[in-house]
Amino acid sequence: MINKNIIFMGMPGAGKGTVAAILKNETNLKHLSTGEVFRNEIKNETPLGLKVKEYVTSGGYVPDEITNQIVANALTQLINQNQRFILDGYPRTTAQAEFLNQTFGNNFMVIELQVSEQDVLERLGGRRLCPTCQSAYHVKFKKPQQENLCDLDQTELIIREDDKPEKILKRLAIYKEQTKPLLDYYKNKDLLFEVNATEVPEQVAEKVKKIIQNN
Repeated sequence: MINKNIIFMGMPGAGKGTVAAILKNETNLKHLSTGEVFRNEIKNETPLGLKVKEYVTSGGYVPDEITNQIVANALTQLINQNQRFILDGYPRTTAQAEFLNQTFGNNFMVIELQVSEQDVLERLGGRRLCPTCQSAYHVKFKKPQQENLCDLDQTELIIREDDKPEKILKRLAIYKEQTKPLLDYYKNKDLLFEVNATEVPEQVAEKVKKIIQNN
């Protein structure tokens, strides 16, 4: 039984979602992906979701006040259920971290999954998605049985807007500018643990689990 809440940090494509999904199956931790929360808000066309859509479509950064409100709503639900969780995709700025600290307290363990920019371009640029059932594939790591067709419903696979090369480079630039200082913020608070995430996700998940259990 893990009695901590975890924040996953790392560049887009570092494998945060994949490793979190493995840990969700092997532990009592729930995976809260802010990207998924955002997509649900957009899909349901909530007032906040419509605002998020404008920024996501342009490849820009969603302002803190909108992000904070969406995440706070989701976290409050989990905390009210006494559910421990992995927070993936938030915070991304020091201001967001301060909001998280002020709203929910500073009782998080922060784990950074470390990969190179080249890894990111290969991982994200090769991702494919089924628009019908949302199944995910990869041209190198998880090929469909038939080229560019979903195994489950034979729908033609698509590239998410976020996974196009120009958007990936823009996201990496935003990450460097806004998120790197956040790593220093958590390092100064002795809350940051670093993990080499270039290995297969199962091995990375094992390393993360040991860090959580030993600290």
